[in-house]
Amino acid sequence: MRKPRVLCVDDEPEVLRALQWLLDASFEVSCTTDAREGRARLRCDDFEVVISDLRMPQMLGTELLQWARIESPNTMRLMLAEPPDFAEVVDAVNASEVFRLLPKPWDAPQLLDTVDYAAAVARSVPLIEPEGAGGGSIREEEAVVLLDPDPAIESQVRACLDAQTRLYWARSPGEADALLARHAVAVLVVEPQIGSASTLELIHALKSRQPHAVPVALSAERDPTLLIRLINEAQIFRFLSKPVVHPYARRTVQAALAQHRALLAQPLRTARHAVQRPANDGQAFV
Repeated sequence: MRKPRVLCVDDEPEVLRALQWLLDASFEVSCTTDAREGRARLRCDDFEVVISDLRMPQMLGTELLQWARIESPNTMRLMLAEPPDFAEVVDAVNASEVFRLLPKPWDAPQLLDTVDYAAAVARSVPLIEPEGAGGGSIREEEAVVLLDPDPAIESQVRACLDAQTRLYWARSPGEADALLARHAVAVLVVEPQIGSASTLELIHALKSRQPHAVPVALSAERDPTLLIRLINEAQIFRFLSKPVVHPYARRTVQAALAQHRALLAQPLRTARHAVQRPANDGQAFV
């Protein structure tokens, strides 16, 4: 069997040389400094993994990986970035649906482990249909759990749901944990930080116990480091900013429900959204 194929896209030749040196023993590596050339290679060849820089002159990495998500859905998407700003990380999750977001300069063992894991998933779980397919109609058993102490947020999220979709509201992580233990959850809409308590562990636990559940983060915070942890360690599907904008939030919840149905229809696909603790416990950007 051939080595897994990895496409590296970065406008800095020295970065590509370092990636080639690091990955060459285990992977068949293809490199380009031109994001447009990267698109052409993804269109013509099969790659298990694409690694893209975030900031490139011809095309942002989020744009390249958003295109890859649609046109080359079997390819697992990784992004490299120097400390990014908040809007860039939001685009990475909402538009590109990156599997992992890793720092530049990177930790070599972490990068190797991540690429190896992503390549193994791509080979073992090829997509039968594009991501998000299998939406179908609303199912009676679908439930959305909201974790947020603000009654106004509960009203805003409830307004985004169809009448057939049940909403369970938790005001604290303890209430949410009890709800998640009692109910099969389609979507978890969660505030990542409640008071001094992070809800990251709760999201991680849900993904471990109910891999078909789809987490959506909802927050007024603008902390890129926290959002990176939500991508890498909790595989959130989308990030919503407060205050809730109804049309966009409604589309987001509907997309999350469709993703849940797709995971139920093809259970092996959950491996493509698996949570995995980074080797340095998530402190990738400081």
